[in-house]
Amino acid sequence: MTEQTQTILTLLREVPLFSGLTVEELERLSDAFVMVELPKGETLYGARESTDGLFVIESGQLELLDEDGKQLEVLKHAEVIGTEALHYFPTRQKTAIALTDAQAYFLPNKEIQALYAEIPAFKETASVLFNSVRLASFVPMAWLEPGEKIHLMARKHPVFLFFRSIPPIFAFATIWFLMVLLSPKHAFWSLAGLVMGFLFCLLWLIWNINNWANDFYLITSRRMVWVEHVTGFYDSRQEAPLSTLISVGVKTTQLGVFLGYSDVMVRTYIGDIRFERVAHARTIGKLIETNWARGKRADLELDAREIRKALRQKFGKEAEDITAKDLQAELGTVQPAPKEVNFFEWLFSDFVRVRHEVGGTITYRKHWLILLKKILLPLFAIILSIFFVVAIITHNLTQVDYTMGLVAGYFLVFVAAGALVYQYVDWRNDLFQLTPNQVIDLDRKPFGRESRRSAPLENILSIEYERRGIIPMLFNYGTVYITIGNTQLTFNHVYQPSVVQQDIFTRMGKHAQDRDDRNTMLERERVAQWFKVFQEEAEKDLTLPSQSEPTRPITMKTSQ
Repeated sequence: MTEQTQTILTLLREVPLFSGLTVEELERLSDAFVMVELPKGETLYGARESTDGLFVIESGQLELLDEDGKQLEVLKHAEVIGTEALHYFPTRQKTAIALTDAQAYFLPNKEIQALYAEIPAFKETASVLFNSVRLASFVPMAWLEPGEKIHLMARKHPVFLFFRSIPPIFAFATIWFLMVLLSPKHAFWSLAGLVMGFLFCLLWLIWNINNWANDFYLITSRRMVWVEHVTGFYDSRQEAPLSTLISVGVKTTQLGVFLGYSDVMVRTYIGDIRFERVAHARTIGKLIETNWARGKRADLELDAREIRKALRQKFGKEAEDITAKDLQAELGTVQPAPKEVNFFEWLFSDFVRVRHEVGGTITYRKHWLILLKKILLPLFAIILSIFFVVAIITHNLTQVDYTMGLVAGYFLVFVAAGALVYQYVDWRNDLFQLTPNQVIDLDRKPFGRESRRSAPLENILSIEYERRGIIPMLFNYGTVYITIGNTQLTFNHVYQPSVVQQDIFTRMGKHAQDRDDRNTMLERERVAQWFKVFQEEAEKDLTLPSQSEPTRPITMKTSQ
């Protein structure tokens, strides 16, 4: 095996597109690549040129431009450029230009077509990556950090969309059957019921489709993410840095084998993330492992660049590669002024949502069933009071004086409505919060006391949760216990306590990683300071002998 072949083989092992190939297949494929060297500023290919193959970047950086010359993305080591060849596009859709001196390996179209024909795993991987790019283009994700790339995006298997569609369709079919039975005697009410039932089932169907679409999994250049969103009620995002990954496995059931879905089990230092019921699970597992390996190389390159930058700064030289993140850390982030809201905007914002995230702080509330228990009595009182007022106005309750009855009825409605609002505000003010560095248990009574307990993430010793009883098991809510020393914080009656537990584990891991990054930065600073002092002392040692040595008289000998 030649040195170039070994270099290509090592490179291909880091490329997600070739993650489904065996070692023998990679060795055979490596002979088909041709090396291409690009000086800085040279165009690799232009838009509307004929598509002749794809490129895998070995070193340097290349940028992709659209037809208007706008930069779309910057590609680096082990990334594929020229993916039009994978989808049989006859011409290039973008322009590729070298930002630095670069080196890439070219794979012609005929080899790509051979891969499609001979290796099904390659075709499946290319299909998963293509669908991922297409899916990511339709879903807005404002919470991604600047420069963070999406490598993989997947949803649950489409068969679960079909399963979610069955209940509203079955409900409408039942309503239609009942209305047909009633139509001979009550034609108008039958038609009205059919229309109302259709609208209700249609909204239910749309709601289920939207919830399925908002449940997806991500692999980015920095982390693994599971996003789950139940419209109007729930919002969750579990994540773990790629650097915390330990192992990847696939769990399959007999039904999953029949329908074509499996679970991808990702084990990390801070807990487990499960990509549930996804198609192409084995391919996704290999893609996760490949991105993890590539991320470790990127971390080493970043560490070397940061060390080099710290040394250059210490020696008074111009620092290189100062990123926007560095400038933001030095100058600080300008936070926008909070928007003022009135009472009703505050009251009905996040109306019954039991989990939401704003500015890095995740807020949990008690399950909506707890709210329902609180407002059930005031709601019943409002209904009775309204019936009482209607009975007075329609003179169906003649035993009570008309004026006194109206005053009493309106008063009861007002009191019951006030009690309902009080119970809602009391439920709304009972919050559990998870910030980037601490957990908070906040309990505020309307017009009353306020209790606030908090603890730093690094002081957490253990996290447990329980769901006790048939109702909590059925509606999936429970209590999360957080042990800090001799005390314990409890998040009571929260929806999906296992997810809350995972959120805390994730924040603990990110907080620990940030702390390690700060310590590493301080260590780099100390090392740079050592080198600076060493250089200063070395320069002194070189200059001291010539300055301290006494001058001697010069004598000249003359020949006699």
